[in-house]
Amino acid sequence: MPTLTVAGRFCGPPGTANGGYLAGRLAALTDSSTVSVRLRRPTPLDRPLDVRPAGTGVELLDGDEVLAVATPAELDLEVPAAPSPAEAAAAQAALPPRTGHPFPRCFGCGPERTPGEAVAVFVGPLPDRPDLWAGVFRPTAELPSSDGAAAPETVWAALDCPSFQPIAPLDSLPHLLGTITARQDTPVRLDTDHVVLSWVIGREGRRSTTASALIGPDGEVCARAQALWFAMPPS
Repeated sequence: MPTLTVAGRFCGPPGTANGGYLAGRLAALTDSSTVSVRLRRPTPLDRPLDVRPAGTGVELLDGDEVLAVATPAELDLEVPAAPSPAEAAAAQAALPPRTGHPFPRCFGCGPERTPGEAVAVFVGPLPDRPDLWAGVFRPTAELPSSDGAAAPETVWAALDCPSFQPIAPLDSLPHLLGTITARQDTPVRLDTDHVVLSWVIGREGRRSTTASALIGPDGEVCARAQALWFAMPPS
């Protein structure tokens, strides 16, 4: 049975894998351009985990316990008109310093991580469209990549954490990613600024549905995702 190991560098919550990174690894093992990954249990770091076929998708297992399931999917997600990279960068820069982050070493958005060493991407609300958040992501060869383009796990990680950030003003509790469904249409090129967009689709109780997208320098949508987040119970 093949195995998959998530190195400690690619953490989310302490001691566990970043959800977007893990989902991208599993999506790459699924024969579909659009994949939905359900994260059922926290995935441990730095040890091999089993991967086995499951219908038209794959499952990730720790012994007999299923940690995550990736399956082919469809994604009907309209992406709003993107701001210019300068406008996105200004929205990003206008955010106050990120203090009190529940997972400060998160590969996707942790304030203790730096771009290149991690994805380390975040977004802020656009002044004229406050329901739409934007920022800039510039992948480099320090991140998982090949042939001048970001690897799927890098792309999915860049779609993951920004999709949560618009929830923060609505609910201060830490959230965990439950399911992410994504489609990548064009390569996300290295050393190139991409506009990151994210917005809230809906909220019900502890559950929030959000979306995100990466926009290339010519205005094309390189990748898009819809995510389901769950608020953690108050400690």
